[in-house]
Amino acid sequence: MIPRHAVALDRAISPDRFGTYLRAAAGDHGRALDLYVWDRDLAAAVLADIAIVEVALRNALNGALTAEHGDEWYLHDIGLDERSRAKLAAAWRRLPTRDRTPGRIVAQLMLGFWVELLDAGGVVGSRPPQQWPVSYEERLWRPCLAAAFPGGRHEAAAAGARFTRAWTHGHALVVQALRSRAAHHEPLVTGIPLPGRGQSARPRVSVEEGISTCALLLRMVDRDLAEWVAGESRVPGLLAAAP
Repeated sequence: MIPRHAVALDRAISPDRFGTYLRAAAGDHGRALDLYVWDRDLAAAVLADIAIVEVALRNALNGALTAEHGDEWYLHDIGLDERSRAKLAAAWRRLPTRDRTPGRIVAQLMLGFWVELLDAGGVVGSRPPQQWPVSYEERLWRPCLAAAFPGGRHEAAAAGARFTRAWTHGHALVVQALRSRAAHHEPLVTGIPLPGRGQSARPRVSVEEGISTCALLLRMVDRDLAEWVAGESRVPGLLAAAP
């Protein structure tokens, strides 16, 4: 007799969505259902870890900006491009006037804002020819944001790389992609698509690689915190118990 929960899951999951798990289970319907439930539990565990990584990254970058420009750095022209300015303006509008304190402004800024601060920078100005490029390397990374990663040089050397803005940004993008995948209930069993790699030879990373990247980025910010998260994480046990 088919368990009632299996019948209910069959009703709840669309054929297209379930097809991902059915293919991963080589057509075994029961195993596909087990994979679906396992994927749900894995996503919850991943988000529990990333909740710490995200807040630590945000606070580290905010701390670096505050040290350079003061705790109301967002009120000054610190060299943000149009994308970042738009996200900051949206965060400002979401808060009532009385609540526009530094702590609440920073809390309103989503992970995408902080990850973008580590990229090369975009343009200022709403339309050509009144647009001009902004270098985050020169305006943000070198003056202050590199200092947000006290363990950066050590981790880069251990990985056989150089501690650079681009190297750091690449890891932050993986963390962001993993978070988005888990938060939007997309299958993890097939890996995590990375932005801008749709036609590359390796357009996805595994959950194991994504979690490893989270750990690396957190070690760059705070090694003690990274050690605690590793000890608390449910992800390794779930990966080991994959159906």
